Amino acid sequence: MFDRKQHVYLASGWFSPDQDKQLTKLEAVFDSREDWIELASPRRIFVCPPDASLEVQDNVFKGNMKHIRECDFTLVNTTYRDIGTIWEAGAAFALDRKIVYFCENLPPGAKFNLMLSRSGIKVCTTFDQLEDYLNRCRDAGKMLYEPYDKEIE
Repeated sequence: MFDRKQHVYLASGWFSPDQDKQLTKLEAVFDSREDWIELASPRRIFVCPPDASLEVQDNVFKGNMKHIRECDFTLVNTTYRDIGTIWEAGAAFALDRKIVYFCENLPPGAKFNLMLSRSGIKVCTTFDQLEDYLNRCRDAGKMLYEPYDKEIE
């Protein structure tokens, strides 16, 4: 078990009904582990309307960056290839944060991106796989490095 709660930044879009449903499910995975995980999900913290002033946009950006800077690891949901989410992955990597990628239903034989696979400590393609990985990390008391070993694009 970890000696303290792990702060997790959940990078994911929620801008379509499918994205929203998937993010709700991801949040539930982390919420069910509140004994060792403290979740920062941006849509729960900062919502920036499309017509927001530059000041509001700056505050949301700075707030998200603060959570990325302070997290122990980032879960990056690449299922829908949201450009903001991919940017957050780059920021987390540049800040030397551990990254776990989630890409639900990656078809058998499909390739995962080289740059993402090499920047992460794990790539999960199902909710069961993610939950198993998190449980094993909890039991080990550390984030496990399990590099992606399938075909890349």
